[in-house]
Amino acid sequence: METIQPLQQKERLFILDAIRGIALCGILILNIGGFGRPFQASRHLLVYNETSHADLASWYVTNFLVEGSYRGLFSMLFGAGMLLLVHRLAKQHPGLAAADIYYRRLIWLLLFGLFNAYVLLWFGDILYAYALCGLFLFPFRNSSVKLLVALAVFCFAVTVYKGWSRTDERLAVRNRAHAAMQLEKQKKPLTDKQQEDLKAWKMIEEKSSVTKLREGARKKISDMQKSYSDIWQHLAPLIRSFESTKMYDGFFFDVMLFVFLGMVFYKTGILTGDKPLWLYGVFVVAGYIVGFGWGILEGNAYRAVNFDYYRYLEVRPVKIEIYQLHRLLVTCGHIGLIILAWKSGWMDWFLKPFANVGQMAFTNYLMQSVLCTLFFHGYGLGFYGKLTRSELWYVVVGVWVFQIIFSAVWLRYFLYGPLEWVWRSLTYWKRPPLVRGVSTTVVPAA
Repeated sequence: METIQPLQQKERLFILDAIRGIALCGILILNIGGFGRPFQASRHLLVYNETSHADLASWYVTNFLVEGSYRGLFSMLFGAGMLLLVHRLAKQHPGLAAADIYYRRLIWLLLFGLFNAYVLLWFGDILYAYALCGLFLFPFRNSSVKLLVALAVFCFAVTVYKGWSRTDERLAVRNRAHAAMQLEKQKKPLTDKQQEDLKAWKMIEEKSSVTKLREGARKKISDMQKSYSDIWQHLAPLIRSFESTKMYDGFFFDVMLFVFLGMVFYKTGILTGDKPLWLYGVFVVAGYIVGFGWGILEGNAYRAVNFDYYRYLEVRPVKIEIYQLHRLLVTCGHIGLIILAWKSGWMDWFLKPFANVGQMAFTNYLMQSVLCTLFFHGYGLGFYGKLTRSELWYVVVGVWVFQIIFSAVWLRYFLYGPLEWVWRSLTYWKRPPLVRGVSTTVVPAA
């Protein structure tokens, strides 16, 4: 009888696990603000008068230097992982079996994403988005690099257009309101539309004032210091928004852009270190010098206008939407640096702990939700809103250390992470071996 089996240990690619582990740890740098502080203070240093060098450096790093890059790296690994899985399944058993396993796996991923969002209460869950995006990938498993690049360019264009249109509409509201103000000063009557524009702009100005932001932050902290059921009711609308409106409005293309690029980078050997060293050097130089330099200029512009978002849109160095290009550059910088370290031959001691984390990425991703919500939420230790921007790094490093140690110890005795094993069991309808040195029967092919 032909069989389909989960990925065996000898088939794993060390460098992909290492990149995945570093991406997972890096994601927490950006997520920690959502876990532990009100969004009103995310980009605005004056809400809490954060003036220390440590807070300022943290503000630059999280908002302008690496923002979105580790998520981009994680998304690339999702695309590469899809190709690894379906090609291995196709070799074992041609026909519908590969699709059956692949889509069954995605359905469970979607359910785990809903669990992360609605039970563990992490509104920024990415698993749900990956599951939905993954539904569209199977037909492209054998696509040419040229087609995949074209699809990535299309997704890039969509995200740029959507970003530009949102910015253009915001500025249009302000400009119409300013025109209405001039008419008011001239004692001229306003049309109903002009009155609506003026009212909308005054509401925007009021909500964006430091006073209102502080009030909103205080209320947010109060809401997050309550019981599990109260916090669930508070976060449920935000979770629904993330997994419906925001997902289908633009985040789908945001994810698919890097998933397609991950497929390209895997097919061309970039992610597996098969390209010449000079290419990875170019990735590091272009990615970090241009990407970080660009980010610093953006941050300087934001500070120069005293965190006024609308004035920032006017004075920022580049007037077009650059978010995706910036994070792509920095993501490529990460890839170049990691692979150069690996190819050097003397950095395995550094990469191995992250490869362990990456081998258990599913477990560790959900573990971050458990650890952080219990640390910050009111039904746990209740540290929400109590740490400064720079103090959040202590939590980040603490979680990293715990997960690195936990992953190393667990994989010493077991073949898979605990949730990886559960996911495989549900996907293949049979329990694969878990303890090292213990074997079981293989899974009958569907």
